[in-house]
Order: sequence, then C-alpha cells, then structure tokens
Amino acid sequence: MKVVQKKVDKGFSLVEVTIAMAIAAVALVTLIGLIPQGMDTMREAGDEAIEARIHQQLLNELQMAEFETLDESYDGREFYYDAQGEELGDSDVGASAKGSFEHIYTARLSVPTPLTGSLPASVGGSSFGGFSFNQGTDVNEDLRVAVIEIAAVGGRGEDFDFDDKINRNMISTYQTYVVDSGRKLKTN
Repeated sequence: MKVVQKKVDKGFSLVEVTIAMAIAAVALVTLIGLIPQGMDTMREAGDEAIEARIHQQLLNELQMAEFETLDESYDGREFYYDAQGEELGDSDVGASAKGSFEHIYTARLSVPTPLTGSLPASVGGSSFGGFSFNQGTDVNEDLRVAVIEIAAVGGRGEDFDFDDKINRNMISTYQTYVVDSGRKLKTN
C-alpha cells in the first residue's frame, strides 16, 4: 500500500499578505500623524525650560541690585536672549542684539513704583498702589512687585510689542516680589 502525502504550502497567501500590509499601513499613518503633535509638545517644553532659565537669571539680577533703585534701573527694561537662554550683548543699548539672527527670546522687566507706577497689560495694566499689610494706607517700602514677561519671538524681535493685544498669547508672565533685606552694596 502506498501512502500519499499531501503537499503542504509553505508561505502566505496573497490575501494574508494584503491584510498584513493594510494593518501596517494604518499603524504607520497613525504614527506619522502623531509626529507634528509630538514636535509641538517638544518645542513648547523647550520654550518653557528656557523661559524658566531666563526668569531665574532676571530674578537673580534683581536680588543682587540695590533695592532703592529697582524701579529706576529696571522698570520697562528689555533683555534679549539666544536659543539657549543666554543674554545677547549689552541689553541697556540692545541695538545690536534686538532683531539679530541669534535673538530668539525677549524679556521685559517691570518694577512699578508704589503709588505712581502701573502694572503691565499682561497682568491687568492697572495702577499700582504698593503693598499694605494693615488696614491703613501705609505702603510697605520694603517690598516691590516685579513682573517678568518673556516671549519667544524668533525673527520678530525688532517689531515685537509687549503691549499689543495680538501678541499676548505669545507672552509668558511671571510675577514675583523683591524684599529689601537691608543689605547694602559696598562701593569701593
């Protein structure tokens, strides 16, 4: 008696290959669709980290400055930074840094004078009466509010206006307080 062996096919049929390719295509299209969202999230996280670094640098500078002249020296002053959060050039003049190729971030520091100053538009834009810790109208002279506004402006540095309503969604605002610790700077 002869045993007949049935030939077994080794491989995939055309239908199986087509289904597998369709599943792979759907998965790839889904993954490719997530790339722009992931890139936006990565860019926003990078901006937030650099803005936090800029905020800390400016806060350190404020804390080291002479308290009596904070509002005169820093109110309304703009600073310019590169893509890594490093300050560009002489920010007092700013002409060489503002709008340059490296200019990516702009920061504006506001230290309003109590009773006569006003807050920037990003935090309401109202007049600033100072701080009083009692029910009276005595203003605490040892406490100043500081508002740091930072915007990732890229190539728009030269015409960027912090007070323009169109630009408000680009501005990150940090509000902090500076206290007079009684430390006086030594002058030689």
